[in-house]
Amino acid sequence: MKINILISFLLFIFSSNAYSKEVNLSCDLSKFFTRKYMTQDEQQIPLSKVDPAYLGKVSLSFDMENKKFLGSNLIFPREYKSVLFTDEEIYFMSKGFKTTESYFYYDSRLNRLTGELTRVTRVTESVVKERLKKKNADPGLGFKQTQVYQCKVVDKLF
Repeated sequence: MKINILISFLLFIFSSNAYSKEVNLSCDLSKFFTRKYMTQDEQQIPLSKVDPAYLGKVSLSFDMENKKFLGSNLIFPREYKSVLFTDEEIYFMSKGFKTTESYFYYDSRLNRLTGELTRVTRVTESVVKERLKKKNADPGLGFKQTQVYQCKVVDKLF
């Protein structure tokens, strides 16, 4: 009798994850913008001229029931503080411009209504300051790159 109760309890514990609402997205780059200096306008680059490294499929996975980001081949844990789930958007809370942890900071957000994933990349304050110290260095102040992906829900194969 005790064995049956133990088995039932273990099955209940391990099966609880089976009912989570995992959503997997596959995304393709649809627009690419870049700007090198603050005084320049952001320019759209035709996809035919974009570096092939940006053209690969992007995947994202979420546990929607528990509002958890499960992972991606584009957005990594070191890039954000937390993930905010709203009815219209999933927003990756950036570490911000003043972070000293990395060269770039990222603003990534997924529109839940349109499936559009927007990712903006900029250099951090520490990089800008370092560039300003160098004589005759091209500071690239105002660098900004925007990638826009169109995402759709896909089933996991296994």
